Amino acid sequence: MNDDLDNADVKSGPKRRAGARPPLPSLTARVLKSIGWVFAGRAFGRVIQLVRVIVLARLLMPEDFGLFGIVMLAIATLETFSQIGFQTALIQRKENTDAYLDTAWTVQVIRGLVLAAILFAAAPAVAWFFEVPRAAVLLRVMCISVVLGGFVNIGIIYFQKDLEFHKQALFNVADAGVSLIVGIFLAYQLRSVWALVWAGIAGAVTRCVVSHLMVPYRPALHLRKDQFVELFRFGRWMLGSSVVVFLATRGDHAFLAKMLGAGALGLYQMAYSLSNMPATQITYLTSQVMMPAYAKVQDNRSKLGGAFLDVFEVVLSLAMPLAVFIALAGREIILGVLGPNWEAAVVPVQILAVAGLLRAVQGTAGPLFVGAGRPHMNFFMNVVRFGAIVCTIYPLTKLFGIAGTSLSVVFALTATLPLWAKARSIAGISWSQLLSRCKSAVLLSSFVAVGIGLVKLLPIVSVRDLLVCEFIGCAVLGIGATWLSGRWFHSRLSMYALQAWAALRTT
Repeated sequence: MNDDLDNADVKSGPKRRAGARPPLPSLTARVLKSIGWVFAGRAFGRVIQLVRVIVLARLLMPEDFGLFGIVMLAIATLETFSQIGFQTALIQRKENTDAYLDTAWTVQVIRGLVLAAILFAAAPAVAWFFEVPRAAVLLRVMCISVVLGGFVNIGIIYFQKDLEFHKQALFNVADAGVSLIVGIFLAYQLRSVWALVWAGIAGAVTRCVVSHLMVPYRPALHLRKDQFVELFRFGRWMLGSSVVVFLATRGDHAFLAKMLGAGALGLYQMAYSLSNMPATQITYLTSQVMMPAYAKVQDNRSKLGGAFLDVFEVVLSLAMPLAVFIALAGREIILGVLGPNWEAAVVPVQILAVAGLLRAVQGTAGPLFVGAGRPHMNFFMNVVRFGAIVCTIYPLTKLFGIAGTSLSVVFALTATLPLWAKARSIAGISWSQLLSRCKSAVLLSSFVAVGIGLVKLLPIVSVRDLLVCEFIGCAVLGIGATWLSGRWFHSRLSMYALQAWAALRTT
């Protein structure tokens, strides 16, 4: 994300796309524009998701969310253990990848059909394991979304490969918008978990249809063994990494559902979703934009180092203040937004805010590892995370319930930091350089903490009014702190925000 990136090589998308492509601007300009689009698209998409969560939480019970969570856990388990990483391999390759698209899409279609068949057959076993009989029929209906996922146009990889994230943003918003409308309408009519199921299927239909409308490339069923082997050599590390990431990030959900039931899972998943929403979006932004950008300069260590430091500073400057806000205003967030039915999620959401910060920091290394051609580092980092979960989750959950599961997640993420530090050697940067980039994040977080502390001193009785005042106060102080950090520390956050906004306006 510095001027050194301007000379990086840039490849075009599929040759079978209609029309001639104009010369592409410099990589720096495209990264900034991409960040602006990804942030805008994800922000709008998360607003849609947040509205959906708030409305559905008022119409449905924690048990409904937990039951749907079990269904999605079963789907995610099988999808993860069959993930071969072809899309990531295609994005990471500097060479032209047009000839590989049909092979990758064919494997994707076959995989979707096979997974759906396995899930349909295994549905009764899943229901038996979690002791929730209703899960069987729900899972079998959700197999429709698995089949549709296999038919999504493989050409959407060029949204990332060519850093055309305005298209990715529109693609994601279409999915989120349809799911919102269908979910809220059916939740009001049915008041049951089926609203979540049909909303998920509607989103899958939308993704499949929109992918073929937005991408002129038309995939065909064609499988070449040599291409499959070549892509799999890279993707095998993504498979291993995906498996351990799943075990580390979803293993706690499965354990909690089995040990404490669907109601506890619903509470935990809501707390996890709210507390990690900022970290999820920040991590998504950096991985989607920076992984292909790192791949284009993977042979130049100085460019990697400069880009990594800039990303680290921006991520920390966003994640740390948000984590402080969620931790200190957790009670108001749960009770003011979701209502009293969700009060048991207050302490978990405060603990998981710390996990969200650690996850955002950890996420800065992942795109660098993959973009620099070392995906095995992600694998080992997540092996450590999973090992820490295994060692701590049972005793902590036994002692403290959902809060104990949340503490286990924090400990596991902390254990990955030594391996995360390996990014320094890849990027060629020092500890002093990293620490110097933390100043603006500390300043912003201090302003947020002071703002919440001052608001809590006010004689406000309503929890919802208190949350609104805390949000407004922190937003005003945050803007002021961002301006000061730009003046005092030459903060990349303020600089890139202005540059990304200017780039967006020229689109």
